[in-house]
Amino acid sequence: MNFESESENTAHSSAEDGSVEMGIDMLLEEVLRDTDSAGDESELELQHPRRKRTRDTINATRTPNRKKQARGKQGRLAGLMNMPIDIFTEIMSHLLPVDIISMSRSNKYFRNMLMNRSSLHIWRVSMRNVPGLPDCPPDMSEPSYLALVFLKRCTKCGNIARGKLEGELRVRLCTACRHKHLIPIDEVPAEIRAFPPRSYHIFIPEHKLSINRYMLAEDVSSLEAEFNEVQRLDDLLETWIDEKTEKVLQRQREHKALTEFFDNLDNDREKELTELKDARRSDIQHRLKALGWQNEDIPPNSKSEHYRTWNALVNQPKPLTDRIWINLRPKLITLLKNYREHRLELERRQRKLRRQGLLMELLAEIKGNPSLTFQVRESGLFPNSRQLHSRTFNHNVFPNLAHAFALPLLKDLYDTDTTTEEMEDEFEDLREDIEALIDEWKNEVLAHFTNQAATHGISLCPTLISYDGNPEPFVTIPDNIKSLLRADSLFRITRHSETQNTPRAYTSIIYSESLTWMSQNTHALITPKALNLEHVSWYPEAHEIAKALLASVGKPDVSYMEIKGYPLTRIYMCGRCQDTTPRSWEELIKHYIEQNQKHSAVQNDLESSDGETIVYNDIHDRALDTDLPLIKYYEDRVQTKIMDVRDQGLGRLQVCKVCDRIPGVDETVGSQSFVVRHLLDVHGIAKPKFDEHYAPKL
Repeated sequence: MNFESESENTAHSSAEDGSVEMGIDMLLEEVLRDTDSAGDESELELQHPRRKRTRDTINATRTPNRKKQARGKQGRLAGLMNMPIDIFTEIMSHLLPVDIISMSRSNKYFRNMLMNRSSLHIWRVSMRNVPGLPDCPPDMSEPSYLALVFLKRCTKCGNIARGKLEGELRVRLCTACRHKHLIPIDEVPAEIRAFPPRSYHIFIPEHKLSINRYMLAEDVSSLEAEFNEVQRLDDLLETWIDEKTEKVLQRQREHKALTEFFDNLDNDREKELTELKDARRSDIQHRLKALGWQNEDIPPNSKSEHYRTWNALVNQPKPLTDRIWINLRPKLITLLKNYREHRLELERRQRKLRRQGLLMELLAEIKGNPSLTFQVRESGLFPNSRQLHSRTFNHNVFPNLAHAFALPLLKDLYDTDTTTEEMEDEFEDLREDIEALIDEWKNEVLAHFTNQAATHGISLCPTLISYDGNPEPFVTIPDNIKSLLRADSLFRITRHSETQNTPRAYTSIIYSESLTWMSQNTHALITPKALNLEHVSWYPEAHEIAKALLASVGKPDVSYMEIKGYPLTRIYMCGRCQDTTPRSWEELIKHYIEQNQKHSAVQNDLESSDGETIVYNDIHDRALDTDLPLIKYYEDRVQTKIMDVRDQGLGRLQVCKVCDRIPGVDETVGSQSFVVRHLLDVHGIAKPKFDEHYAPKL
């Protein structure tokens, strides 16, 4: 039973009757105060029995005053107040301390009776009714001790105090009184720091260095005064220290006993609440089963919203009465219906995930492993490779799960709510039809790629040989796929404007567009996706540039897989312009396309202008008569950036003044030899003049 809660409720009810909240000291003072006597003792002590006074003659003959009629609570308690003392004492012996405290505060009659020392046995008997309650300390009265233990009120001001009882300090404090009455231990004089009782549970954010240890200011002041007094008497100082040390140890023992008592009290209360909850839950489940509900319809212990609602309705420490059940039943039935629908949906999803996993295994068997293994060169098109890397490429298209589940038969197998065993049996019955659907899908994809070139009047060459001239690796590959694996077979994806001008190889597209088989996450349901390749188209400009680049190095029929580079793919650079940026095969081709487009725009502007005639040849034109290569192999250790020329002592940078006169043309900067060559190739100036055609870079 939670004595602290009961005591708090008692005090709270008193407040509701209109009484002013006061501290424990003030409350006990009110209990002990006797308006007919001027010599009452402290509220923490029981009163001694009063001596009877001899009635004088005058008073004896005086007519007795008429008693006032009892009203209010006094009148209702008349029967109890007139009860014989032995019966009253017997009743009191069955009450708990909080009941005795409440009784002592009910009226003056019970206050005077229970706060008298002759009633000490009543308090002590009530203490025995609380199992495990430690004995009252010898320097405290029983009412003071029990009020401290069972009333959750601030000892100083009487306000609610939610914190733990500080056993050593023998106080409960509210937040305001903590700041007012506590001193951090590090502020206590060192010579007496070991003697005052201290707190171990209180935390005051402003005092970060006190490590939750505080002392009462009044204890510190009292001890400091005592210490200053005995310090002048050397013969008493040692005795005083021994006495205070023993008192500290005694307070610590009392604190430990109270801590164990409250822990046991909390454990017992928790056990009681658990038993009440278990009994209520068992009763509810029994009644639900009688209505036809099963255990699986009840939300399990989880973080779901259904369980939180179930927990709030069911797991309460209250007995289940018929009246409560009438109110609870419709709420529970609604909850169980919702959870059953949710559970069945989850079960359907789990079955679908299992079917999905099995279909992935069955489709992987159909796919097989028709991959190609190549010796990929570090330097791609160039003979600079120090090492070859064996790499496997999947060149065949095959529907991944999203595309496969869009095929009619596979979609039915995937969506129909059956077990994996039933689905597998049906799959085997339909295997031939499923394989035919997959072949039809593959042919549609390949036809789209090959037909794209035909729509631009390009007949793709099926010739494909390795870098060293050996056609052996490709002999088993159909001609239509060979033509797609060539390094000059390039497409574009027009779905996104920012990437639509980037050339894409066939093997790159089938991976990015999920047109080949890949391992997939089977923990999430796959959404079927119908085949749509409208955004994949042939890139004629990229094809022509790639043909020219390959022909320039004498490798017109190599495959894209061999020359893409590994482990680095940005291994190429332009051989015609000052841009030395490393690029991949596709990026280099994009560079040529952009430069050709830029030159065409500048040339149109020059032809339409009325100014001077300026020759502006396209340095990236494959037909330009020059000995500059179209493509170079990029090596970090030998490349020199144009802007680093001056720092490396290669002469002052020069700038082309002819380019400066052409609107929209980037500045051409480099060494003198580079700029002179640029003037010859781009502007047709064989003998450029200093400061007219070129000048130092400012």
